[in-house]
Amino acid sequence: MTKHASIKIRLLASTLAVAVTAACAGPEEYGASGTVSSLTQAATPPMGWSSWNTYGCAIDEGLIRRQADALVTSGMRDLGYVYVNVDDCWMATSRDAAGDLQANPRTFPSGIAALANYMHERGLKLGMYSSPGPQTCVGRGVAGLIDERHPGSEGHEQQDAEAFARWGVDYLKYDNCNVPTNWTDEVCRPSR
Repeated sequence: MTKHASIKIRLLASTLAVAVTAACAGPEEYGASGTVSSLTQAATPPMGWSSWNTYGCAIDEGLIRRQADALVTSGMRDLGYVYVNVDDCWMATSRDAAGDLQANPRTFPSGIAALANYMHERGLKLGMYSSPGPQTCVGRGVAGLIDERHPGSEGHEQQDAEAFARWGVDYLKYDNCNVPTNWTDEVCRPSR
């Protein structure tokens, strides 16, 4: 298995489980119908609100909480819009001494676990963002945005998944920025 093997992320009852695989799923993971038997199809697609298209990096925990409250008071939550997804720029520009991701202390001073609790108390789910490369998308100055480096998950995949689970994160947007040169997006299909 190479260091930069494919990463499979599964959401299981608000716990992120990351399994690093060298190739496509083996035949034991496919049911007789040719579908991946270990995954469950959701009744609806994940619906909610995401910070990126409107706010980019101009986010903080107050804004995210206000958006969550708006989903509740507008009735959108009751229609199935339950995800509040915090995109790029939520994290500090470096990991802590143990190599863990940390929330930006200026914009998310309460931390991600507190934000997840806020969502859960309102019947919502918290989505967060990361990238498989050494930096996130903003870390390469995408679309003229600030060129402030934010750490991606490269080399920290399991550690980051455990942090997201510990914080109570329900959903992960895993963007495809700054990926290693040997990265693959191979789509695996069962042989018939």
